[in-house]
Amino acid sequence: MYGDPATPGARRGPSLGGFLVLTAILSVVSIVAMVRSLAAMTYLNLHYRAEVDPFSRAVSYYVFYGDGRTEFATAVIVMAGGTLTTLLGLHAAGVRLGVRAGVFFGVWCTSLTLCAIFPTDNSKSITSVSGLIHQVAGASLFVSLPLAGLALARRLVADVRWSLVGRVVRRMAMAAMGLAAAYLATRLPDIFPGLAIPGILDGRGVSGLVQRALFGLEMLMLMALAVHLLRVTVSAARGRRQEPARAEATG
Repeated sequence: MYGDPATPGARRGPSLGGFLVLTAILSVVSIVAMVRSLAAMTYLNLHYRAEVDPFSRAVSYYVFYGDGRTEFATAVIVMAGGTLTTLLGLHAAGVRLGVRAGVFFGVWCTSLTLCAIFPTDNSKSITSVSGLIHQVAGASLFVSLPLAGLALARRLVADVRWSLVGRVVRRMAMAAMGLAAAYLATRLPDIFPGLAIPGILDGRGVSGLVQRALFGLEMLMLMALAVHLLRVTVSAARGRRQEPARAEATG
């Protein structure tokens, strides 16, 4: 059994060994997906550092250079897929997401997919429908995952097997909310061109850096869930193998 049915954040997990194998596979797939996405983003940041200033320009602009569009789209689609396999693994392991977390995770995955399909405009202002969809999706994805993490953390901390990662996810989600607010503040001059902001408070020069820090933190949050899912699954498998020996010793 994975979870204690007496706790509000968990249900009694599947008792068949096949579910342990399935959960282990889902967790490994999730980890590989996150590593793949992180590697792609790292490649883009290093390979196109001369074309896209990592301090002041968003990651969306990589799509206008070389293989940037393919790598960027692959990274975000794979991340969305990795999120889904993590959620399926959590469900198989007996963790209830809850409605709020489920909705926010759904918004996150949908927004990632839209950002991959609809590129931004290669200008300071929105000039196309594609650019508008990308901007709205981009804004929602940076807020939706922290909110999903906070909602899920409330349930995880109620289960002894998940309490540690629940606290980690909660701290990461709170930090991500702070970075999301900071990123919004750095983009205010672009969002409201008529707004009079003193030069010393104009954060556009570091907006790209804040965005990358936020994106990286959100990837680490998902990675923490996937890694702990694998640990819980391996622990459950070991306990299952030891059950016959314990029964024999007490029989």
